[in-house]
Amino acid sequence: MEELVEELLDLEGVKSVRRFNDSVLRVELYSRSIPGSELFEISGDLRKISQKIRSCLEQARQNRVFSSWEWVVKPEKKYQKTSLGRKKVKDRKGIGYKKDYYEISVS
Repeated sequence: MEELVEELLDLEGVKSVRRFNDSVLRVELYSRSIPGSELFEISGDLRKISQKIRSCLEQARQNRVFSSWEWVVKPEKKYQKTSLGRKKVKDRKGIGYKKDYYEISVS
């Protein structure tokens, strides 16, 4: 498990990895809070970071470090509110993320 933590720390965009107990990891990302709101701006491309984290977890699962894993908490993107008039859903503008970390349960 320590090798997995070190591997996750080497990923670009990952600030720290903490173990709450034997079965929960918290992966914190580089981010900053947005003034006047409870949202965060995450540095880097969250899609690429997520895929790299997933790849590390799958590789550890295949190496029998643990038998399974699942996301408990993921960053959730929040959007500006738009009127229901002429604007389409794809015109929404992202304003930040509700969480700036991942929690992963392993067993």
